[in-house]
Amino acid sequence: MKGVFEKNDLRMYAKRVNGFRGFPPMFHTHAELVYVLSGEIHMTIDGCERVLRTGEISIVFPYSIHAYETAPEAKAIIIMFSPDAVPKYEKTLLTFKPDVPYCKDEGALLPILSRIVEVFSLKDTAHEDIATAYLAGVVGELLQRLTLHTDFDAGSEVIQRVLTYCSTHFTDEDISTRAVAQALFISQSYVTKIFSEKLGYGFREYINSLRIAEAKNLLKNTDLKITEIMLRCGFKNQSSFNRIFVEDCGTTPRAFREQTKEK
Repeated sequence: MKGVFEKNDLRMYAKRVNGFRGFPPMFHTHAELVYVLSGEIHMTIDGCERVLRTGEISIVFPYSIHAYETAPEAKAIIIMFSPDAVPKYEKTLLTFKPDVPYCKDEGALLPILSRIVEVFSLKDTAHEDIATAYLAGVVGELLQRLTLHTDFDAGSEVIQRVLTYCSTHFTDEDISTRAVAQALFISQSYVTKIFSEKLGYGFREYINSLRIAEAKNLLKNTDLKITEIMLRCGFKNQSSFNRIFVEDCGTTPRAFREQTKEK
């Protein structure tokens, strides 16, 4: 399962949701918890599928590719957090992965998770510190219940540096595995390995996915000419831009703009 890197600078996010919106395959630097309050949510995490039901919880470790199907009747608690928000467990989250990223709660975790959402909603630094203290207890409890294995041999810190570089330089005409390797002082073969073995992408395929995502954003939210959007996103000519856009979206850039403006 391929995923697109989602850049997120928040240290923590906690919310109770009514009606669960689906997400296509993605991965990010944060860990993520989903606790089902009612209904069912179909999840896939690192290829491990599960229909999560009331009282069950999933944990997505950093850089795990995961996807959720839309579940309009489901109610859930969602918590996303940077590993450094729980420093006692930061190294574990960045070094290991669970064999099965799901478990059943017998009722002990729900009051704490609800309290995290309540405190976090107050939106100030003092209450965020309280929320992360509660969160550390939840993470510690979950890690005891899971069977862990060592993650892919490319360290998460290196993966983060590579993905961050790509997310800020994907519009560069000369971006390549060699350019990334030289900028980050790692080997070119190591960069290639990260994409092929960790993310399931060819490097160029991944860069194009970032460019198309930005093109869709500009087509939908600006009045820039399509040729200007093409150049801003790093494409050199109209034919390659159109071809890659159609392969990704099933429609041309012009048709995409017209469709999104009609909604």
